[in-house]
Amino acid sequence: MTAEELYEEGAFLLFKQQFDKALEYLDKALEIQPDMVKALHARAAIYLRFERFDEAERDLIKALEKEPKNPRLYFRLGQVYYRKKDLEKALECFNKAIDLEPLYAAAFMARSQVYRDMGEEELADLDLDKAVSVQRATAQAKKIIDF
Repeated sequence: MTAEELYEEGAFLLFKQQFDKALEYLDKALEIQPDMVKALHARAAIYLRFERFDEAERDLIKALEKEPKNPRLYFRLGQVYYRKKDLEKALECFNKAIDLEPLYAAAFMARSQVYRDMGEEELADLDLDKAVSVQRATAQAKKIIDF
């Protein structure tokens, strides 16, 4: 199998929540193509689920070296730092994700939680409002496009 085929099988198994088997396929894909960003990202998601935070962080940093303007990688790295209780780094990553994709509702929600944990209730509430507004605007845009 090619790296792409191995990745696709791993992604399918990840979708089916068969994490151990997915990890096997993603590992094999990355043996063939060590800098495949989507495989690194998917494997990091599994590592995060298994609370293997250092490994998730390593994969995401490597992926960001290849795609430094990918907001989803910053978002996932922010989740890793949040779970590691490194709120400053988590905040930095969520900020970067929002800078790169200003309509990233999930990043606003995650940043809201970081602010709340830091005791910044007003900032947390503002971000939560932004997340809802972004979701509403996105839903309205879909209605127009999909009519």
